[in-house]
Amino acid sequence: MTYRICILIERLNGGGAERSAGLLSIILTELGHNVALITLFDDIAYPYKGELINLGAYKNESTSSLNKYYRYKQLYREIKERQFDIVLDFRMKNFPLRELILNKIVFRTNMINMVRHFNLKWYFPNPILLSKYLYKRYLSINTVSKTIQKEIEKKFSFSNVSTIYSPVDISYIKNKAQETITITDDYVIALGRLNVIKQFDKLLEAYKNSVLPSQNTKLYIIGSGPEKNALQTKIKRLNLQDKVHLLAFQNNPFPYLASAKFLIMSSLGEGFPRVLIESLACETPIISFDCKSGPNEIIIDRKNGLLIENQNFEALTNAMNEMYTDNTLYKICKVNALDSIQSFSMNQTSVKWNKYITELMESRF
Repeated sequence: MTYRICILIERLNGGGAERSAGLLSIILTELGHNVALITLFDDIAYPYKGELINLGAYKNESTSSLNKYYRYKQLYREIKERQFDIVLDFRMKNFPLRELILNKIVFRTNMINMVRHFNLKWYFPNPILLSKYLYKRYLSINTVSKTIQKEIEKKFSFSNVSTIYSPVDISYIKNKAQETITITDDYVIALGRLNVIKQFDKLLEAYKNSVLPSQNTKLYIIGSGPEKNALQTKIKRLNLQDKVHLLAFQNNPFPYLASAKFLIMSSLGEGFPRVLIESLACETPIISFDCKSGPNEIIIDRKNGLLIENQNFEALTNAMNEMYTDNTLYKICKVNALDSIQSFSMNQTSVKWNKYITELMESRF
């Protein structure tokens, strides 16, 4: 059985949720479903399949309420006219009045709340009673980690929550990783939006305290965001100008991942961090805090990387030292990297989504 499926998201660029939405459109299209992606902003970079409905075309330079009204009016028309069987809603849902109006007027079909981060307030507007009212009647709430699922069930007492991990397109990454980059340094890498959640400022200190600078192994941080100037200032204050390099967001980060010795993730919180599975797809070992959520569902400690006590920056420094100096450990993690993510492959994820969609649609009767 095939269905008309809408993937609704702000944009197809900039982060892990957006890349996952594009990959999901490929999976669902290849399963035979009629897929449409509706984006609210004109910002498209990641691969996708299906029809693209770019509501960003209805946005001008103004950020007025009238401008937003026109886009949501067009969203209402698209959903009504196309009569989607399912809408997978990847949007942030942190404005209560907007979500109440959308659910009462626009979303008149089977809805799935796609929760991509452990920070639940981004996906369940306050007060809690409003979220319980809105989402208990949804066809499903889909999360990217078991930890998120358990937290939702605990907080809201929902019974319609499930988990399917984000997919990784290993063949695509392998191909894109072969593109040439100009870096000749030995380096380790961190990758993500330059915001406070990623804690790159504290990573700079952990790196400075490690053996890496003395071994002339550089740190490359790839990403764009509001913390750029603060990070540049801190790099100077720590006298790391020759050791740490900030690179802007890359549409193709995979050559950088593939050439790095290992990847470091120092986040305060995540959902299911794509950068970890993408690094492993490039056969690059990983070091990460055991933050909520995702890392402990990806990292097999001392097999494909090192899982560090959450927010223990001294332990993070020690992990950098160990991964750098212990060649046996490093080789084990590198050899196991690719095999460790086979359960997240496009094929495996396709099987899970096919079963999920089929069971949900059959459960309506």
